[in-house]
Amino acid sequence: MDTIDGQKFFEEHINYLTTGDVEGMVNNTYTEDAILYNAFPCLDTPPPNVIKGREELIKLFKTYLAYQGEIQVDSLDNFLVTEDVISFQGTITSPKTGKWVVADIWLMDAGQIARHFGVAHRLGDA
Repeated sequence: MDTIDGQKFFEEHINYLTTGDVEGMVNNTYTEDAILYNAFPCLDTPPPNVIKGREELIKLFKTYLAYQGEIQVDSLDNFLVTEDVISFQGTITSPKTGKWVVADIWLMDAGQIARHFGVAHRLGDA
């Protein structure tokens, strides 16, 4: 995967997220057996949260979007693409929960996310 493809993949992934198309995002950007590692404040289970497979990822991202509301990507920093990794840092704003700094690492397999490591820290209220 070259840099242009990585940037396009990222933009498509974020577009799914910001438009609320969770099924499209998961089915088109994650492998069937993908695993997501994160500490989601919207879940009842304590971190670390390990979410496995597309069905569970869809449930999680629907819960996440209900928690955050419509999110806006404010900045994208330290974007990195190699043939099997996409990683980035950035800030997002949610009308429900405020401003967040986020960082994600996507380990890619055949053009889809196989392992997703994510962290987020809330900077302030909405």
